[in-house]
Amino acid sequence: MQLYIGGLSDNTTEDEVVALFSKIGTAESVRVIRDIGSGKSRGFAIVRMPNNTEGEEAIKKLNGLMLADRQVLVARMHETLPGEMEFREWLRDNAHEVLERIGVRSAQTVLDFGCGSGVFSIASASIVGHRGKVYALDVRPGALERLREAASRKGLDNIETILLDRSTVSIVLENESVDVILLYDVLQEIQDKPGLVKELHRILRQDGLLSVFPMHLGTDKFLNMINALGLFRFRERYGPPGFPSASEVINFTKLIP
Repeated sequence: MQLYIGGLSDNTTEDEVVALFSKIGTAESVRVIRDIGSGKSRGFAIVRMPNNTEGEEAIKKLNGLMLADRQVLVARMHETLPGEMEFREWLRDNAHEVLERIGVRSAQTVLDFGCGSGVFSIASASIVGHRGKVYALDVRPGALERLREAASRKGLDNIETILLDRSTVSIVLENESVDVILLYDVLQEIQDKPGLVKELHRILRQDGLLSVFPMHLGTDKFLNMINALGLFRFRERYGPPGFPSASEVINFTKLIP
């Protein structure tokens, strides 16, 4: 079982996390996630426990405990691949720069599928400007409400939030209605991945861009899946120079059957 340990101080070490978990059972591996550039702690760690019973016990007994005068959060999380967590933090920190680099431009229409906290929706909205539009989609009403509040604080009125239905991959947008689709760190939540890719192909304009960060799935596995569908052509991979990650930003152009 893989666990997320949040709320750590900047100085918390792997050994301190190991000592905390030794009260419950065996921690197979502990990794404090650090910034790619500076090497400083991001304030959370990933712990793998080989025994699921001990993992559930750790959540029950350690969540909310104090470690180095900080209250820690302990929760179960999806399995991650090498380098993904560091890459995700880099991607969120550099959202505006990354989106401009992949080709988001003024006056475009952007779809942020599985927008979550809205980091990429906000960055997209600032780039496309008042002549553009951002559709922010998520299954969590609370996340969409927080995004609307954040957009209001920043004076952004070009974001439209859409509540998704967990039981379907259907998107209530017209054919070929968006220029850029962002699919970042959300595929792990989608059961019908081929169905979603087909739906994204439907709503993307002919000269549009699909940009994917296939966290928890990996670049190679996602490339195999999308190539088999024959709907998109690989354009490029993108990430911080010299940093290896099993999942990167992968950009595609649309194929017309």
